[in-house]
Amino acid sequence: MPMVSIITPAHGAETTLSSTLESLIAQTHADWECIIIDDGSTDRTAEIADRFAARDRRFHVLRQEQSGVSAARNAGLAQAKGDWVVFLDSDDALAPAHLEIMLHHTRTLPQADILHCGWRRLKDGAPWWQPHPAVKMDNPFAETARYCPFAIHAALLRRSRLAEIGGFDPEMTMCEDWDLWQRLARAGAEFAPVEGPMADVSVTAGSLSSDRIKHLDFGLKVIRRGHHSDPRIAYPVPALAQGITQAALGTACWYLATWLVGATIGQGDDPGELLDRVAEPLPPDADAYALSAILLDGIVVGAFPDEPIWPGLWSKIQGKLPELEAWFNRHGPQEAFGSLLVRSLERKIADQLPTNVPATIGTRRIQPIDLDRPIVDLILPGIERLRCCIWQGPTLLGQLEFVVFGAIEADAIRNRLRLAFSPEFDDLTHATAAEDGSVNPDQDDERAASASIVAPSHRGGAQRALKLMAKISYWAEAKAVAGWWSKKEPTPAPVDSISALAHAGRVEFDRIVEEESQRAAAASAQMLKETPSKKTGPVDDEVPKYDTEAYWEELFSQVDPWDYRNNYETVKYLQTLSLLDDRRFSSGLELACAEGTFTRMLASRVDNLLATDISASAVARAASLQDHDGAVDYRQLDLLRDELGGPYDLIVCSEVLYYFENREKLRQIVDKIAGSLRTGGWFVTAHANLLIDRPNETGFGWPHEFGAVGIGEMFDQHPDLTLSVEAKSPLYRIQRFEKVEHGGFVEPTRVEVNTAQPLPLQVASQVRWRGGQVVEAAADWNDVPILMYHQVSDDGAEQLARYRQSPEAFEAQLAFLRDAGWRGMTLDRLLACFDEGAKPPEKTLVLTFDDATRDFMTHALPLLHRYGFPSSLFVPTGRVGGSAIWDSAYGSPAPLLTWEELAAVAKSDVTLGAHGVRHVRLSALAPDNLLRELAGSKAMLEKCLGRDVLAVAYPYGDFDPAIRDLAEQCGYRIGLSCVGGTVRADADKLALKRQEVFRGITPSEFANLLFG
Repeated sequence: MPMVSIITPAHGAETTLSSTLESLIAQTHADWECIIIDDGSTDRTAEIADRFAARDRRFHVLRQEQSGVSAARNAGLAQAKGDWVVFLDSDDALAPAHLEIMLHHTRTLPQADILHCGWRRLKDGAPWWQPHPAVKMDNPFAETARYCPFAIHAALLRRSRLAEIGGFDPEMTMCEDWDLWQRLARAGAEFAPVEGPMADVSVTAGSLSSDRIKHLDFGLKVIRRGHHSDPRIAYPVPALAQGITQAALGTACWYLATWLVGATIGQGDDPGELLDRVAEPLPPDADAYALSAILLDGIVVGAFPDEPIWPGLWSKIQGKLPELEAWFNRHGPQEAFGSLLVRSLERKIADQLPTNVPATIGTRRIQPIDLDRPIVDLILPGIERLRCCIWQGPTLLGQLEFVVFGAIEADAIRNRLRLAFSPEFDDLTHATAAEDGSVNPDQDDERAASASIVAPSHRGGAQRALKLMAKISYWAEAKAVAGWWSKKEPTPAPVDSISALAHAGRVEFDRIVEEESQRAAAASAQMLKETPSKKTGPVDDEVPKYDTEAYWEELFSQVDPWDYRNNYETVKYLQTLSLLDDRRFSSGLELACAEGTFTRMLASRVDNLLATDISASAVARAASLQDHDGAVDYRQLDLLRDELGGPYDLIVCSEVLYYFENREKLRQIVDKIAGSLRTGGWFVTAHANLLIDRPNETGFGWPHEFGAVGIGEMFDQHPDLTLSVEAKSPLYRIQRFEKVEHGGFVEPTRVEVNTAQPLPLQVASQVRWRGGQVVEAAADWNDVPILMYHQVSDDGAEQLARYRQSPEAFEAQLAFLRDAGWRGMTLDRLLACFDEGAKPPEKTLVLTFDDATRDFMTHALPLLHRYGFPSSLFVPTGRVGGSAIWDSAYGSPAPLLTWEELAAVAKSDVTLGAHGVRHVRLSALAPDNLLRELAGSKAMLEKCLGRDVLAVAYPYGDFDPAIRDLAEQCGYRIGLSCVGGTVRADADKLALKRQEVFRGITPSEFANLLFG
């Protein structure tokens, strides 16, 4: 019996069958049989089959009425005798060593049921378009649930496995091979790749089926079966019985549909019916870049063009793309999804074009520039991106990309090249006046091709060209790959001899920037009108003295002069109450009660409470606002001059004791309070941390002799008082002292508490975060990790879980960083390292947060303050105060910070940066909208928050060299990507790498992020 049975269905195959069968005769392995099934042919197919059977007894011919390819293969399978089977269509072929190599692997891979090799298309006998290598499938069922992984004759199949599942499904008149692979995978068949393209598919004009609706319907049927149960499989692998996760269904459907849409466009037809036929919506995480690659493949295969494919094919398909773009913009999961898809397609096509010939692909222009020729201004109507390919003689040195506004000045290109080549540039060339007039590349490609930047003072030849090429750095963005010259600080370009048309591009740039600046100024003025500021404590160099009664009277002539009811104060009051445990007090004294805000909270814990203040106005207002049933008396009392009375079970005094001008006066107060407490009574106090106590820690720079630490030490030194509980936050300490027998001691309990956010502006603006210390310079550069976070929250859509850290996990990461000796660096400090040559020391990092969701303020910021790390927050300015609507396809989007909250955050050891206006992929946008996203977000943040904004985080990490340079023109000094890695000394400041901290990361994985 033969080892291999080759099954070849044939219908109307008179032009191809002979070459197919000849490829079998040429096999280096001879132990095979071929069963040819004549499926009701009316041409010479049967005659050819009979002739081969007469010539070689390994060929056998079956005849049947036309029943379709699946029925024909099943008929052949029923007659097969080999242990292994190959299904070879009548217009395909096998490489001569195909069977020998494949059978060899059945011995080296004895567990395999399906061995599959690479395959390629042949046009006129020569390889055409892209080959398809064999790829190992870690999960064959998941793969076959999404797509057909290989050509049918690229597989060698164990016949017994085919018998178990019943061969091909006769109802599948298309995609029957894909269906077969999927059923075999669900039944547990083992797949194994074999290296090398050993299966050929001969293609001719019209060989791709024109029935794309049928192709789509049957393909979707296979995909949907892969995501559900399949009753045709009697004994599936239990884990696969219900199919793979439904979350992957939409992606698989649209991968197939997009390829067929491309094939339809390539064949010159309208794809609208196909697009509307897919019931599944585009998934929220649909990748326009991946879809554009699939679309491109479909277009080429559908069009079946001659070489070179581009740019000739572009003229035939471009008319179909506006409708396609509009459809995907309407139905895409993200704003401008269709625009991104088409622009990505244009880029991929442009990447395939030669770099020494001018060409236009949609909105993209390829322009060669020869360093041996003078440059001219370029007039570029309808062009959004210009790719300048820089040549010197026969050597391509690199590429520059520009966002263009209808034209580009010669000087703009010249200055970019000067930056790239400096200092060799001036040695190699000397500037010359540009030719009179401008070039419209679409009107005069020959003249445009000769445009270059300078005439040479001498020619350096290939050796000089290679030397200069070594000066060029390339960078690859994860989604859109392109190169650009390494940058130094920009220098203004001269404009003395440019044409009016070329200058119009710069005018348009300036007009948009000015419009965005005016828009931001108007918004800022409106916000100032709507949000009057509150005082919330002493301002600037104001130093109140406690014993100046007139000061306090003037202060309390206003209602709530220091905003006692803000969130920051309220949380502090609640934290103070928590130190009282569950104890109830018979008598209590509150010193410096102000308008009684805390008094009203304290009253329910004390049977008889006396609330006092040095200001008679404050006491009167507190009494008038009483809204509780507790027994509270109100009285004016001067801490220094008046007796406190007592004894009391509880005395409370907060945020006033540092107003005593020296330690002697404070000691008098300590004695008074200690003397007015019963033994076992408690004194509770809350005061701000001041730099006078701990100059290297976060605190206020108020010009007092002591802060919370000094006050606490003074009370703890009293022989009758001992510290029993201390709650410490970054900005204040709340302490509870217990009156004990003389010399007694209680072991104190110390706890960390968070400061409430947002901080009142007047409070935040007076804090000296980390004592005002900056990261010092080191002798050598140490690579800096920039960690990228999105949300710190337990709540949100499951599909977005990757982008959320739980508060507990985030705190654990901060604790690890602190304990391991890592210190935080601001982006401003990192920028200074680049600009000034200062080198960051070991173990410094930058923490960044994208999107400005509200959980940053409520969950992340308190922990950052507690552990002493600065951070950077990137804000999509057009969405401020709204929600992250770009995630709405996943469920309810997360709320975003308001402008008022951002103003407070900006003064809370947080560097604010831009994240676009609308949080859209920048590569999707036309130049004017792109510029509005970059310039508009910067202007809005600067006008509304009153501070320079130097950093941008590209939304989705989506940018390219031209966008990077436009960001630089808008005034950004730092640009953050989503490309993984740490920041090296030679990094491009406008394309810095970041390390994403994803949900579920292990401690060891987190530690590895810090070292790239």
